[in-house]
Amino acid sequence: MKNQIGTILFRIILILALITNIIILARVLGMIYLPGEITPLDKAKQGAQSVIKYSEDLAASYELANNKEVRDILAKFKYEIEKAENEEAVASLMLDYGRQTQDVIFRLLQEKEINLIFSIINSQSLPQEGKISIAKFENEMQILDPDNILTEESKKRIEDLSFNLTLEIEIIDGRARLVPTGDIFNQVNFLQTKVASLERQLKALEQKAGYDALTGKGITVMVYDNMGNNENTGIVHDQDIRNIVNELKIAGATGIEVGGQRLNVTSAIRCVGPTILVNNKPIPVNPITIKAIGNPEVLASSLDIIKNQLRNFGIRMDITIEEEVRLSGQSNYER
Repeated sequence: MKNQIGTILFRIILILALITNIIILARVLGMIYLPGEITPLDKAKQGAQSVIKYSEDLAASYELANNKEVRDILAKFKYEIEKAENEEAVASLMLDYGRQTQDVIFRLLQEKEINLIFSIINSQSLPQEGKISIAKFENEMQILDPDNILTEESKKRIEDLSFNLTLEIEIIDGRARLVPTGDIFNQVNFLQTKVASLERQLKALEQKAGYDALTGKGITVMVYDNMGNNENTGIVHDQDIRNIVNELKIAGATGIEVGGQRLNVTSAIRCVGPTILVNNKPIPVNPITIKAIGNPEVLASSLDIIKNQLRNFGIRMDITIEEEVRLSGQSNYER
């Protein structure tokens, strides 16, 4: 009886020791964090919250905090940051939404100032027709008024504004109106920023989906057949490659390439006789080269079990940790 209790206690201690070692290893590899410990992702999100807070304070300073457009983009900014899964995604969102939010705020501010300028001009007696140009040049407000339409008081009030655009104003039937081309000009910077933001988002999606090149830290895996074994068990099969790929995905790989073929959601890995096809294209074998981007230590350790299994059949797997791995985009993709 005592021997049985001792055996059970020994097994419990052994299991606890094993669990402790697994937790320590996972902590060292950055796979888990202790309660209350700030992870790199948490730090990145804290940085994003600082950008959001700055944008909120900026909007409040211009009395735009309650504007629906400002509230909507800040709400979307917060939502996207909250669901971001890694530091790279947070950095991309900060770049995109930070710039978009500021563009919205300054565009709305300019619209307020334009309305104020028209209020100033329309508050005085105006002729039936005429033209006025207002622009900021070398930090000074320049007012071109060849018809002497504006009073000195109106000019002084306009010059005191922090306006930073060019306006072409025409007087028709005694009312000031914005020349249509001027309105288009005022939207150019905002639209250019929006296009650049959408292009960055599209590129990020293409990289994640496997249709655009991707560069980062990762590993290179070389898998060799057992050349001294004439049996089928010594040859690397498609199932072996799929097992490796699946383990890399579970370990957090953000991109994988097999034999020079980038993998995406529609990729297939299969054997046709002695040939291995990836994306329906034959790949070089012996070795089969697999590249993956992600945490190099985590990716490498995720393949330990498969590596030992293949070793039993004389199949060799060499894993190299790389500071920079470059994956190609899938070539048959067209925008």
